[in-house]
Amino acid sequence: MQSMYYIGLDVHKRKISYCVKDPSGAIHSEGWIPATRFDLDRWMRTLPQPWSAAMEATMFTGWIYDHLKPHAAALKVAHPLMLRAIALAKKKNDRIDANKICDCLRCDFLPECYMVSTAIRERRRTLRYRNLLVRQITALTWALEIGEVQRFSSLKKAVSYCGLCGAQQSSADHVQRTPLSKQRNKHLQTTLIEAAKMAPRYSPTLALLYDREKQKGNANRATLAVARKLVAYLLAVDRSQTHFLVVDRETCAAA
Repeated sequence: MQSMYYIGLDVHKRKISYCVKDPSGAIHSEGWIPATRFDLDRWMRTLPQPWSAAMEATMFTGWIYDHLKPHAAALKVAHPLMLRAIALAKKKNDRIDANKICDCLRCDFLPECYMVSTAIRERRRTLRYRNLLVRQITALTWALEIGEVQRFSSLKKAVSYCGLCGAQQSSADHVQRTPLSKQRNKHLQTTLIEAAKMAPRYSPTLALLYDREKQKGNANRATLAVARKLVAYLLAVDRSQTHFLVVDRETCAAA
């Protein structure tokens, strides 16, 4: 039975440092190669067989993992934070990191993380890019459809323009709201309502607003309340020409 050789890889954008050891821990070879598929292929032809390898999870790990996996007896990806806790050293450079990763793999101390299939990672990348586009399109829709914010003298007028409120009819002590007005910017209305459905997941303040309004018995009205609050935020940012800042209410109260 052939002895397994163990390889630690320290992966960077432009180069890959490696350390190859036999089961006893003796170094067979070490060095670095350019981070290209051509150089990886040329380097793999020099490796003793069979071999297993490990690398730290980075933003460059995916394509290297996919390229090496068909040729390795085993290929693992290490959790960055847990790996640093295990392989902590005063001196740190690419050569030492590759050596430490190799030892963790050889001694079965490697804190392995889950690596999904290539197909799922490609779909995940596409989905994340779509989410990024959605956020950018939402911001761009507001900027282009609202135009000059100075033309709205009040928040109520901006909310009305976005189609987020209906007329209010009062009779004695009875107050009733009519359905949303048809005289609105439908592009902004659709975009803001869709954003309002997601916003409570990311903002505790908006989550409280949604829950408070939903307790009144209508989830759609709660979504509209969040959308109106988003309009208030957007108007404030545009008028002040500053970035949106999340203010902690408890800090303000203490001040």
